[in-house]
Amino acid sequence: MRKNKVDKRKVQGAETKGKLYGIAKRLFAEHSFSEVNIEDITDEAGITKGAFYVHFASKDALIAMLIAEYVSQADMDYKAFVESLPNDMPSASALLALAGRIADTLSNTLGYENMKKIYQLLLMGAMGTEAVREYGRELYTLVYGMLQKGVLRGELASPLSLDALSRHFVMAIRGVTFEWCVQHPDLDLREQTIEHIRLLMDGIRTQAHSQEEES
Repeated sequence: MRKNKVDKRKVQGAETKGKLYGIAKRLFAEHSFSEVNIEDITDEAGITKGAFYVHFASKDALIAMLIAEYVSQADMDYKAFVESLPNDMPSASALLALAGRIADTLSNTLGYENMKKIYQLLLMGAMGTEAVREYGRELYTLVYGMLQKGVLRGELASPLSLDALSRHFVMAIRGVTFEWCVQHPDLDLREQTIEHIRLLMDGIRTQAHSQEEES
């Protein structure tokens, strides 16, 4: 009998946590991370603020969980986008197209205010932000594969390893995005992202292939 009561409490707890998460996800999609308070979530869920802390250490901890889910979904979108590109598209052009897609996702889907909050959590070293800052996410694997394809085709060449090149690609996007957060609204994220990635691509494109694309 006691085991049944314990199991029932666990189920109820999981349901409450799921309800809070779902409400928070919707509210954060309608507003920015900064605009939504814990009380907004708990009031709609019909529970006390104290009950919220039973399931989440803080609002930032909940946001970190949402960010991890967002990163996973975004990476799947990037993968589908790359797979939709023509197979014979030059690797440099494909990487530029991906850079534009990433910039559009960050500016139009996630948004400036939420990106500022994400960088704040990253700088704080908040738990749960590993999905954004670590080099093990699907995006790095995707970029690695695209660069590898370019090298095998003879389109790209560099003394750096593919792993190092992949990191530079992502670091460039991360750096431009940070600058966007600092300079907003005076900086066009898409334009600057493509410009920086083009500089990287120009540095590793083989001379023969560069002349072929220009002709």
